[in-house]
Amino acid sequence: MNKINRITPFLVVIILLNTFNIIAQENKDVEFKPSGNFTGNIFSNFHIQLNSPELESAFEVQRAYFGYNYKISENFTAILKLDIGSPNQTSQYDLLKRYAYFKNAGLVYQKNKLTLSFGLIDLFQFKAQEKIWNHRYIYQSFQDLYKFGSSADLGFSTEYKMNDYFSLDFSIMNGEGYNQLQTDNAYKSALGICIFPVKNLIVRLYTDYMEKDEIQTTWSSFIAYDFNKKASIGVEYNVKLNYNYVLNQTLSGISTYGSYEISKMIEIFGRFDKLWSNKTEGDPYQWNINKDGSTIIAGLQFSPIKNIKMAVNYQDWVPYASNIDNEYYIYLNLEYKF
Repeated sequence: MNKINRITPFLVVIILLNTFNIIAQENKDVEFKPSGNFTGNIFSNFHIQLNSPELESAFEVQRAYFGYNYKISENFTAILKLDIGSPNQTSQYDLLKRYAYFKNAGLVYQKNKLTLSFGLIDLFQFKAQEKIWNHRYIYQSFQDLYKFGSSADLGFSTEYKMNDYFSLDFSIMNGEGYNQLQTDNAYKSALGICIFPVKNLIVRLYTDYMEKDEIQTTWSSFIAYDFNKKASIGVEYNVKLNYNYVLNQTLSGISTYGSYEISKMIEIFGRFDKLWSNKTEGDPYQWNINKDGSTIIAGLQFSPIKNIKMAVNYQDWVPYASNIDNEYYIYLNLEYKF
């Protein structure tokens, strides 16, 4: 086991002991009534592949989230969430399977500017990007889709909002994601900073580190502007070095997206992704050439009430490999939650 991985568990214990000491000093005898609530979120769609021989089409329920949040005290909340969907959406066969995973099973402490989470928890890696994209029910955010990181994992995280201009987040996790068990003694450490130089503008920088046979790291930069909820635009650039712990194997990509609210119920949106990989020594092609390419999404969203969204949109995938056909789709997506 390398030195960093030996130190990491002890670092977690030290952070937790200091944290609980601070919490204990802050606790006061106040009257509080515990309470909880159930949550649900379902993504479904109907789509047609325009360039298929017979205009192939299908109805799908892509994903369903069901959870329960229980507020134990003014500062402590227990969270539980099930993710029901396809474990691996890389083939048509995988899309037919449905499995239930615990996406969240953890404890969250919030006090003033500090948030601490422990267990199977949501991560900060691309949370800011997802908020600006704001159409997860249509398409996953870039880093989630192309496996630059997981949206949740087993571990410990802390976020501290220093002031109106800066917030820091730090995580130590298994690094395998929430639908895989830890099978080794390697841990993933991550550090992110959000900068708010002026109102409605966010700049985010992120990096993580995990060592197995090779050291795998991710670097991410993101900038976005929110026009007082009327419109938004965001751009991110991501690099993963030694992808899948293979030396000199790099995956890179950019994603830009935006939306404009025509009225309280109608919005237009668009997105462009570009994913590419490098050539490793001795190979004539990029190592990920069969999956490298670009995506364009454009559509119109209608939200008749707060917790229901539907969108008609066009999606295309243009692979960089000359022996793989382009794909063009028309989608009708639906999200409803409670």
